[in-house]
Amino acid sequence: MLDSCKLKSACNLPLIYYKKINTSGTSNADVPLADPGMYQLDITLRRGQSLAARDRGGTSDPYVKFKIGGKEVFRSKIIYKNLNPVWEEKASILVDHLREPLYVKVFDYDFGLQDDFMGSAFLDLTQLELNRPIDVTLTLKDPHYPDHDLGILFLSVILTPKEGEHRDVVSTPMAL
Repeated sequence: MLDSCKLKSACNLPLIYYKKINTSGTSNADVPLADPGMYQLDITLRRGQSLAARDRGGTSDPYVKFKIGGKEVFRSKIIYKNLNPVWEEKASILVDHLREPLYVKVFDYDFGLQDDFMGSAFLDLTQLELNRPIDVTLTLKDPHYPDHDLGILFLSVILTPKEGEHRDVVSTPMAL
């Protein structure tokens, strides 16, 4: 019987996955799996539902930013005057490690002004099963007002290891 579990390190090292192997009922041995070094995250931004109205006419002009480790990795097109936009946009993102979540932020485009925040969510990449497409529903929230629901985003994602593209891991200890 195979059983997967996650090992989280106290320092700033990548997550390592272990598989426990039951060897004839005697004992379980922890066997580290090879870290492929890089991953490809394929995202399909499907649609939004019941997004927050930020314009005077009771609508918004939403677009979505995807960030990993504070760096923007994809920005969708703007859908004008729509609280239930359909994007059906695809993006492929190279991911160095899975410990950084994918942050998803929705904004209302305002020409010549600062764009209005419409909500955010995140996707924990460590929870994705490799090579398995999955439909994801993200509930948008405002960290300053966590009780307010700001709509829903629908995505499809698949995470695949990028074999042969190993990189050196540089570890830096976390401040405690």
